[in-house]
Amino acid sequence: MIKNDIKSKYEEKISENYAVPDVRETRVTVTDALTHELNSKPSHTTYRVNTETTFPQYGVESCSVRRRYNDFVWLRSHLDNMIRSKQWKRPVEALPDLPGDTIASFFGWGRFEADFIEDRRKNLEEFINIIANHPQCCTDPGLINFLKVDDMEEATRSST
Repeated sequence: MIKNDIKSKYEEKISENYAVPDVRETRVTVTDALTHELNSKPSHTTYRVNTETTFPQYGVESCSVRRRYNDFVWLRSHLDNMIRSKQWKRPVEALPDLPGDTIASFFGWGRFEADFIEDRRKNLEEFINIIANHPQCCTDPGLINFLKVDDMEEATRSST
């Protein structure tokens, strides 16, 4: 390799003006599936949703709430409505689909089996991480409330 001592006349000006970009990120884990019972029969499963973020809009660096599948359905619908209302002026990336129900789970069969619950947990984690880092949705009040506010009724009320 040939070494030279030639310097550009712009070299120092560029390095003086360079700033490290301010990158914001949110990481979400979905853990601790818990099946709830009603009248000694399984009624629904909730998941612990743990969030770590660098977005100042959250007001905290980390938070944790418990959510059920229907809450994720609400979030997807809320964000889809925001996109359809054309609130954002630039083109919007498509939202990912939620992990679907199987025919059997739709009628309640297999919905509480460990394999089904674990598969849904993984897919919900993938879904929420895409949403939490979506260019337009990442600072939406509905998403922030979904990830931060313990009471889902309060989260939905204060997001509309």
